[in-house]
Amino acid sequence: MRKEVINLLNNLNRAFYDELAETFAASRGPTEPGLERVFAQMEPGARVLDLGCGQGRVATLLPAGCKYVGMDFSTEMLAIAQRQPTCIPTRFVAGDLLDPGWPALVPGRYNWIILRAVLHHIPGAENRQAIVRRAAGCLTSQGRLLLANWQFLEIERLRRRLLSWDVVGLQPDDVESGDYLLNWQREGYGIRYVHWIDEDETATLAACADLSIETLFRADGHHNNLTLYAVLRTT
Repeated sequence: MRKEVINLLNNLNRAFYDELAETFAASRGPTEPGLERVFAQMEPGARVLDLGCGQGRVATLLPAGCKYVGMDFSTEMLAIAQRQPTCIPTRFVAGDLLDPGWPALVPGRYNWIILRAVLHHIPGAENRQAIVRRAAGCLTSQGRLLLANWQFLEIERLRRRLLSWDVVGLQPDDVESGDYLLNWQREGYGIRYVHWIDEDETATLAACADLSIETLFRADGHHNNLTLYAVLRTT
């Protein structure tokens, strides 16, 4: 994928989350069954890095004693995150995962790194793989990496929101297989770039970072199939 296309799609998503931050945050529930299932196995006192943290919901769900760092590229979403009441120490950082230097913004080693509903917004297979490799480099020796991505092609109401590439001045040849545009029509209108990450791509992402899949399951939504969760560990 050409650099100018990557930048266009990344800026499209950044504009969406900045312009519709309050509406988007209000549309999210306080928790998700999939997150609760994962966090039930998290040890108290874990050091947690939440990449693409959005409105900081993960920080409100962690067990007592955890230490939390959240990073996002949307300053508007971070402003909402900083208002969230939590019972654990939190720190929020502005950073873009497409910037190779992002690990320097969140130094140290983490017991858990969360990539929930963020990798499917990263344009370019090479970029997604590089992000997972960099995240794996921030783990402790026994650390865990959580990948969680929308299965939007399996949800009829989301398939109805798919758009043609020409609405953003692109053609199908400009993007990669599995790339789509989704519209948003709730108290405003917006467009987001999304990529379809299925079990096969999840396995590829794990392998490229020398991680193995410890747990793989689907959860969330009306039929428990909205999100594909994968807990990865060092091999």
